[in-house]
Amino acid sequence: MPDTLLGTGQALDNSTNTIISEFRLLQDEKTVMRQVSSTVPLKPGMGPTVYINNYGRVQAVAVADGADVANAQQLSDAQTTGTPGQVAVQVVIAGSAIRRGADRSLLANTAKIMDRALKLKIERDGTGQLSAFPTMGAAATVISPGLVAAAVAQAEIGNSSTDPEPMDDLNIVLHPWAMLVLGGRIVPYTDTLASTGVFYGVADGAHVGTGVNHGAGSGAPGSRSDVIIRKGPRAIAHIQGWPIWLTANIAVDSSNDGSGAVIDRIGLNYCDEVSPTMVHDEDPSKLGAKEFTEWAAYTWFTYRPTVTGNELLTDCSRPTS
Repeated sequence: MPDTLLGTGQALDNSTNTIISEFRLLQDEKTVMRQVSSTVPLKPGMGPTVYINNYGRVQAVAVADGADVANAQQLSDAQTTGTPGQVAVQVVIAGSAIRRGADRSLLANTAKIMDRALKLKIERDGTGQLSAFPTMGAAATVISPGLVAAAVAQAEIGNSSTDPEPMDDLNIVLHPWAMLVLGGRIVPYTDTLASTGVFYGVADGAHVGTGVNHGAGSGAPGSRSDVIIRKGPRAIAHIQGWPIWLTANIAVDSSNDGSGAVIDRIGLNYCDEVSPTMVHDEDPSKLGAKEFTEWAAYTWFTYRPTVTGNELLTDCSRPTS
């Protein structure tokens, strides 16, 4: 006689309870944009908009000895504004779902999921501002240390040799797939392992090559390149003295391009009118259902973008080899 078994597809297949061992949440990228920007408050009673005024330049000129100064100049000013909008996320959970669900932390997990969704929206709105700065690179440009260094060098003097302005709080923001190729070019990786076979990367196929170019003096044990190979591109940490921040929340378009940037902190502003706020209530007419709503009021805006930074428009292809 066969044994009577219990389980799916067995004789006693309706006599088991499904015991869920664990409930997990999806992972989200750590937020970066608030850390590389300036926060501008909008307090109650200040109206719907924040205003930043800056004055223009006047010029000193040579004058003749003993002559009256006759070059009086007018002061000028310019205004930057930001007007917050409201963003919300809402979930309604039926009373029966709360009573019957196996996850006894369902309400707490719901709040966590909603909070992550709102913060992700804020972060992606922030990365969307990076394309507002003057563009260096172009669609299908493969990122290089030289391109990043050039963007930094320009931003350090306000993108102007005529009227330079020192920018002394720069940050470099890149997509991880662009950073992978940047690291590969610093190592450098190679396709051929020959001393002259440095692999430069290609658009729409951001690979890093098949080996390390030891013949060119890079990648040897103990070298900086060796550290990058072992610890990854994050080991680069800085270029020309300024920190690199990685965020996968930079949008990659259908042509595999994405906008990173070199920006001074004053050039990107976050106006926080209402920080993320969670509220919930129970509607008796919905038989114990709980309604969760989290909302915030904010805006991102740039300040003098032609002076305070540079967009890095480069290929951000999915690495395939």
